Amino acid sequence: MTSLRAFTCDDLFRFNNINLDPLTETYGIPFYLQYLAHWPEYFIVAEAPGGELMGYSAAVLILCMSAVMGKAEGSVAREEWHGHVTALSVAPEFRRLGLAAKLMELLEEISEK
Repeated sequence: MTSLRAFTCDDLFRFNNINLDPLTETYGIPFYLQYLAHWPEYFIVAEAPGGELMGYSAAVLILCMSAVMGKAEGSVAREEWHGHVTALSVAPEFRRLGLAAKLMELLEEISEK
C-alpha cells in the first residue's frame, strides 16, 4: 500500500529515479531546502511499500516515489490566498496509478486550510 507522508531532508538523497526522468524539471538542493523550511506542510511524498519513493509535486521530490511541492501565496490584509504548485512528478515505473491526482487533491486540501 502506498503511503503519503511529509518530505524530510533525507529524501533529497533518494529521488534520483524521479529527477533523472527527462519530463521532470529539477532544481538545486538549496531550492528544495527553502521550500522545506518555509512551507513544510506543502512538501509531501508518496512512498511504495518497499520504501521506494514514487513521485513528488512542487512541494516535494523523491527516489522511487511520488511527491508534491507547493506554497501559499497572497495577501493577509485582503484575505486573498491561493496555493501554488511548483513541481509535480511521478517516477516512470509508478505512473498511471493515480498518484499525481492524489497528490494534487492533498495539496488542494492543505491550501484551503
